[in-house]
Amino acid sequence: MAGVQHQPGPRQSNSHIMALLSLKVLLLAFFILLNALSSFEVERSTAVIDSVREAFRGVVPAQESMSAAEAALDVMEGSEDVVEALGRLFDDSLPLVESEDAANSRFLQIDIPISDFFSGDSAVITGQALDTLGAIAAVLTDSRFANQDYRVDLLYGLEGPDSGIEGRLPAMRRAAALVTALEAEALPSARLSAGFMPSFPGSVRIHFTFPPATAEAPGDSAEGRQTDG
Repeated sequence: MAGVQHQPGPRQSNSHIMALLSLKVLLLAFFILLNALSSFEVERSTAVIDSVREAFRGVVPAQESMSAAEAALDVMEGSEDVVEALGRLFDDSLPLVESEDAANSRFLQIDIPISDFFSGDSAVITGQALDTLGAIAAVLTDSRFANQDYRVDLLYGLEGPDSGIEGRLPAMRRAAALVTALEAEALPSARLSAGFMPSFPGSVRIHFTFPPATAEAPGDSAEGRQTDG
């Protein structure tokens, strides 16, 4: 009859509910697809970054540090001191220990798996490990920390308390290679040493010692040297 509105029956209401459910399922599928695509892009970008790091030794200058998170394998601008700058080179997955003694000397030690430095039985340091050592040297030689004295001890872990001379020869070659790599990054040999840590298999401990910083004498500055000349 004209002019009379018909009330929707139960069948029509069910069709509306099914349409809404279908729309929700489509939206869920769409967001799952977006998430899958974003994960794929992350993997691709990681592969590209690794390729660039391999080609350019991975040292990417950090122009500004906006947070305490790791920004790049290089000197972090804005770091308060040398210990903080070194600490920012390593992420939370590695055991990093900082301490201080009564004489105000500061200590920092990091344990890194030997497999991160060497492949198989080789005594040749991998490219990524060279990047890490280069980043450490960049911090220690940074002009902001010129008045800070330091010492670096590289302690190579051994299987047992005493593996004998023959058992230590591969470890000696690898420890010497680590020291040589840091010397190649312009660190003075007098501030470097290598040793062994018995019953500490599978890791290399890098131990940093920082005596209290001394003020630069007036005659030691670059300007003073030019004036004397």
